[in-house]
Order: sequence, then structure tokens, then C-alpha cells
Amino acid sequence: MKNARMSQTTPHTIEEINYLRGFGVLAVIAIHTTGYFTEVPQFNTLVLLNLWTDIFSQFAVPLFILISGFVLAKKYRGDFSWIEFYKKRIRSIIPQYILFSVLYTIFNNKSVILSHSWSSNLKLFFTSILKADASYHLWFFAIIIQIYILYPLLIKVYDFFRQRNRSELLITLLMILQTLWMVGLHTHYLSGIKLNLIGFIFYFGIGIYTSDHYESLQKRFSRQTSVWLIAALALTLGSSFSIIIGLTTGYRYNTIPPYFFIGPELIYPIFRVLTFLLLYNLARSLVTKRSVLAKLVHNIGVYSFGIYLIHIFLINP
Repeated sequence: MKNARMSQTTPHTIEEINYLRGFGVLAVIAIHTTGYFTEVPQFNTLVLLNLWTDIFSQFAVPLFILISGFVLAKKYRGDFSWIEFYKKRIRSIIPQYILFSVLYTIFNNKSVILSHSWSSNLKLFFTSILKADASYHLWFFAIIIQIYILYPLLIKVYDFFRQRNRSELLITLLMILQTLWMVGLHTHYLSGIKLNLIGFIFYFGIGIYTSDHYESLQKRFSRQTSVWLIAALALTLGSSFSIIIGLTTGYRYNTIPPYFFIGPELIYPIFRVLTFLLLYNLARSLVTKRSVLAKLVHNIGVYSFGIYLIHIFLINP
């Protein structure tokens, strides 16, 4: 690792980020409150509406990954100390992750913990932390930890392409890699593998790319909100098509054959990017307002990390 002095910049405040975080955590809550449609035995209008809500709201984690790429690339570039970087990242996420892994393990396994020995319970806690499965939303931490571990290498790869004016080529390659990986998860080739950073690497790359071209991208895409809205809604419907076929042919969501999800995976990268553009324009609009809604979304964004951590306690009391 490099021991050179930390080379990091302090970017000017970009207010839209907190609004985007607000949108992201609201989408997470929407996913977790509408997800019960997967247990409904018969396809009906309620299932359809919840399916569409779920598909659209799945932008949440990709958006948080994009924001991570954006913020890290703004702050840590060039010759920075890997040791200091890792120290800061550990302090920012590991204590919270361990604490809430323990709390959710207790919350979801009360009877088991009360009826087992200390050694068995310690093993349960350790396994839950190691596998990031103390609660169904904590898998996100596994992705973020992978990002933090690999960031010094990822940013060097990105800068290698950028210095040769090939940033767009790298982003395209990342999109292809991510899409192939996600499609592969629905085949027998990768079916036993859990999601990892590869499944989100395109969004992380987009975040870095956006940090380098923020002003030009802002000018290019800031006045087409209605276009992004129509496109996002259309792709929500398009992405659901094969899943609806599965639901209307006798399957429950959780029993639909994996190949029904391959079509949507081919659409999702472009779908998410268009949704990001829509959300950014909405965030930019809220920045200029002093309405109750604007303040609410902003405050939700400020506390999004804490909301993400605790919301399952409230949804599943």
C-alpha cells in the first residue's frame, strides 16, 4: 500500500445529493413494504400495482452505489494513502454494521437465542455478520464493503482509461460485464453465487464518470424531465412484461423460472440511468424551492443511512 500523504479534495457542496439519498431510501421502504405481493397466490390488480412499484423502486441500491462512486471520486484521487483511506472507511461503516447485525440477529431469532447456549449464540452472531444476512436489507453492506476494499484499484483503472480519453469505453465495458453477470445469475452457470460488486459495477463507474463531467452532464440533461419520466414509466412496463407472463401462467413470483428474469436484466442498466436522470432533475428542482416537501425530502436524505438501518424494525414489528 502507498504511504504517501493523503491526496483528497473537498468538493463544493452539491445539494442534490441529499435529495437523491432521500429518494433512494424512500424507494427502499417502498420495496420492503410492497414486497408481500410475492406471497399472493393469484395474480390480480393489487399484485400488478405492487410489481410495478417494486420494479421502478429497484433504482434505490444502484443510486446509492452511483452516489458512492461520485463522492469517493471527488474526494480521493491521485496519490492518496490507502491506509488512511481504509481507516476512514472502517470508521464510517463497520461499527454500525456490526451493531445492527447483532440487533437484527436478536430481533429475528429471539426464541432460538433464548433456547441455545452462549457458544451457539456467538456462532450465530458471527455467521450473521460474516454473511450479511442478519436481516434481508443488510446485504447492501456487503456491496459497500467490497467497494471500499477495491476502490483504490478501481480508481486507478478508471484513471488509466481517462488519461487515454477512453472513459466512455470503460463505462461501456462495465455495463457489458454487469449485464452478463446479472443474466448469468438466472442461469445454472452462476445460480449459486450471491450478488456482489460486479452486479453494480456499472453504476459505480457511472458515479465516477459523473464526478469528472458533472457540469457538462448537468447542462446536457437538465431540461428533459418529461422525457426521462415517460422513458422510465415505459421501461417499468417493459421490464415487467416477462414477469407478468410468469405470474399469469400459474407461478407465484418466488417460483417463476429464472429465465423469465433474463429479459428485464438486459433492460435494467439503461432503465436505471434514465431513472437517475429523472431523479436528478427532480432533486435540482427541489433545491430551488423552500416548500415543506423540499425540506422533508432533504431531511430524509440527510438521515438516510440511519433510516435505512432501522426501518425494518418499524416495518416488521
